[in-house]
Amino acid sequence: MTREEVIAALREAWQRGFREVYFSGGEPMLWRDGDYTLTELIVETKRMGFFHVHVYTNGLLGIEPNADLVWVSMDGLPDTFKKRRGDYFHQVDCQIRTSGHPKIAIIYVIDRDTADGIEPFLEWVSHSTLPVLGVMFYFHTPYYGYDELFLTVAQRKPVISRLLQCIRKGLPVMNSRAGLLVLQSGRWPRRFELAVVRDVEGESVCCRAPDATCVDCGYAACTELTQFQRLKPSAVWNMLRYW
Repeated sequence: MTREEVIAALREAWQRGFREVYFSGGEPMLWRDGDYTLTELIVETKRMGFFHVHVYTNGLLGIEPNADLVWVSMDGLPDTFKKRRGDYFHQVDCQIRTSGHPKIAIIYVIDRDTADGIEPFLEWVSHSTLPVLGVMFYFHTPYYGYDELFLTVAQRKPVISRLLQCIRKGLPVMNSRAGLLVLQSGRWPRRFELAVVRDVEGESVCCRAPDATCVDCGYAACTELTQFQRLKPSAVWNMLRYW
């Protein structure tokens, strides 16, 4: 999208009542329009009055300093990370530790390759004092079709039980108990109409995937928001942590 397209989309979103903005991709740190970068877009977004600006990144190009919260993708310890994202684990780790940003969180996507690494990764985050708020877990959603990474609903349930156990142990899981229980049961509204995606192809509600994918959605941010709306204490507490 050009700068003008992004600014127009933001203004329209403000007029419709949206107050949170998430820049994602692809990799949003790569975005350029002439001399304009993501940093300039964030300045414009805040000038419009949006409450919080979030950035989803792989961390290789640094941590965007102007964002209120930066979500960095790390799907496991070095061996798993290398298989998924290349041999850049220590580079991303260094970017997080040296950024000085006060609010960074990890996004960990669970699939067949990464499910076994949940507890070791959480232990590493805790024991290495990685300066993050915690780890938010999503499940691999078949946006582009069902592949060997996909976990069925039945296969997800014991994994979610393990995440609940991690919360009880005090490990740095950012998902709330309420959000995980709803994710486990599958009983939450889809599509989640408070979330809108804008890109060069137009607007989508909740995500870009076809409707048939909704039944296998693993996008845990939506379950967190639904439980926040229902004023579930654990979801409210978790939301306040990163707002």
